[in-house]
Amino acid sequence: MARICISLALSLALVGDTNAFSPSSIKPLASVTRLQSHAIDSEADANYMMMKAEACAHSDSCSIDDAEQYLKEILHIQSNCASGTLSSQQICEDVTFPAEVVAHLRAKLDAERR
Repeated sequence: MARICISLALSLALVGDTNAFSPSSIKPLASVTRLQSHAIDSEADANYMMMKAEACAHSDSCSIDDAEQYLKEILHIQSNCASGTLSSQQICEDVTFPAEVVAHLRAKLDAERR
């Protein structure tokens, strides 16, 4: 029960209205993208999303919007690890791979924005 409350509080904090504290150039969280954000609560879903994000980071055909959405998803997965909602040996215990995926996505976004 405590995990659910913590997870819900974290989700509400991440999804809440933050326009007052963010630049107007950032898209609102409610924007529609081709990727569908969903609750990632299994190790298989998290691993699948990590692999898709890694592929996007190294693909010329993955759009900047998709890369941004994958980055948000990976950061959400990491928050699930921190809250205890998700426990995955590859993703939560060994932080090297998720850190590399985040770094590659950020590098892609920086290169695309120039």
